[in-house]
Amino acid sequence: MSQPKHPSAPSPRDVRPPRARRLAALTGGLLAAVLALAAPAAHAVDGEPVPEGSLRFVAQVNHHYGPCSGSLIHPRWVITAEHCSYPTSLGAMNVRLGNTTLNAGGEVRIVSRIIRNPFYTGGHNDLALLELDTPVTTIEPVRLATPDLEPLWDGVQYSPFTPYDQGEISGWGPAPGSTDWFRLKHKIVDITSSGPDGKGIKSIEVGAGPCPGDSGGPLLVNWGGEQLLAGVTKAASVSCGSGNYSEVGAGANRSWILAEMAKLPYTPFGVADWDRDGHQDVIARDDARGDLWLYPGQSRRGYSGAARVRIGNGWLGFTPFGIADWDRDGHQDIVTRNDWTGDLWLYPGESRRGYSGSVPVRIGEGWTGRTAFGTGDWNGDGHRDLLARDDATGVLWLHPGRSRRGSTGIAPVSLSAQWNHYSAYGVADWDRDGFQDLIVRDNDTGNLWLHPGDPVRGTDTPSKIGNGWAGFTPFGIADWDGDGHRDIVARADHSGDLWLYPGDSRRGYPSSPQVRIGNGW
Repeated sequence: MSQPKHPSAPSPRDVRPPRARRLAALTGGLLAAVLALAAPAAHAVDGEPVPEGSLRFVAQVNHHYGPCSGSLIHPRWVITAEHCSYPTSLGAMNVRLGNTTLNAGGEVRIVSRIIRNPFYTGGHNDLALLELDTPVTTIEPVRLATPDLEPLWDGVQYSPFTPYDQGEISGWGPAPGSTDWFRLKHKIVDITSSGPDGKGIKSIEVGAGPCPGDSGGPLLVNWGGEQLLAGVTKAASVSCGSGNYSEVGAGANRSWILAEMAKLPYTPFGVADWDRDGHQDVIARDDARGDLWLYPGQSRRGYSGAARVRIGNGWLGFTPFGIADWDRDGHQDIVTRNDWTGDLWLYPGESRRGYSGSVPVRIGEGWTGRTAFGTGDWNGDGHRDLLARDDATGVLWLHPGRSRRGSTGIAPVSLSAQWNHYSAYGVADWDRDGFQDLIVRDNDTGNLWLHPGDPVRGTDTPSKIGNGWAGFTPFGIADWDGDGHRDIVARADHSGDLWLYPGDSRRGYPSSPQVRIGNGW
């Protein structure tokens, strides 16, 4: 597979400072160097607008009660305040990142799962993690501060002649009487204290700055020129005169975040017989390096003994839309979106274990804000089609294919609406009735549903085929074990194990038990 061409992705720095106490900084002026902030002093969340291109990791969190703030801390995770995480349905909640104007610009992501802090009590430890339906690949997440840097936010003055700790705050909360309430703001603030509150739970207090609506927004400290996340807004005075933050740079909160935000090393691109040896294979991207790998299957319910093979490099910043014989030349192909441009590309395969020499072809444009639901011959005309959701409206669209390397020129067709509270598991003839079906997870309940395909009506009456699927990432639907029935391959995100859920070609719960077929995913 040839290397995709796109702008170079930013490389996150690995800053691992030694333990440093600020008391030592009183000699030689080291304190000023440690606390120097990358942004100039400003008044902000009652302050100055954030310049375009800055603080792109700050999220606009849209929920049932209005906008809150948050921070992207991983391509798939946004952290916010717990009290900002109560939508009427997950389908009514999304985040927008990279924007500086409310409800405009940036990238929108649907929330697929909410994990609330178990230490939350009475407004303390006010934290929640929002798992995104598709990763954000064009914005560098902010890193959590580390416990050895705790002197940067402890608020301790070692003498009346030394300054307070300082941090930078940001959020979407307007100050009273603000005329530019629609702008993202930021401000440099004094950190006045940091310690256990009346319930013995660590919190950080800052001087004037955060306003109502900044809930969930970041408190940033600077180390070596890098902004690090030390706290998350949990409360602000109505006058924006003071604020409290849940500590996330150290302590139980930080441990909880890291435990829940599983280090998932691979992004699945799909399951298909890539090398045309009669066995279904897994294709996945190593997210640390951007390499694309083929994991050959052996048509059995268990671990495959075949060695993996690298089939591409430079794949960071691309979102998979499906694996299928798109151009009908007998070889499986990869359909993917370039997230920098929003263009859709076809990377033709050559049915071999190695790089493909075929030239990629652009087959569409304007695909930003769409989430892939699967590929298959949905309308029964012999050509592969794409099903994709418009994340802004929740409408599911059929994009008919024409089995060629280029734009189809066919207008998309709306199938139905209200799909924002579902995550797609794929398109396949699950019940073996000759029509392609859609398998999705209801993110509110964790139930798995089969929506039988109907070329005339779009989808037929849905049937529940599983429960307890929250926290699983779909890798693909295919006849993995070679028994003639379609199966689901999915990762348990908390463990990194890969599981096979054998199907039996019926509309209902499968009868065969799941089988672990891999680990370390």
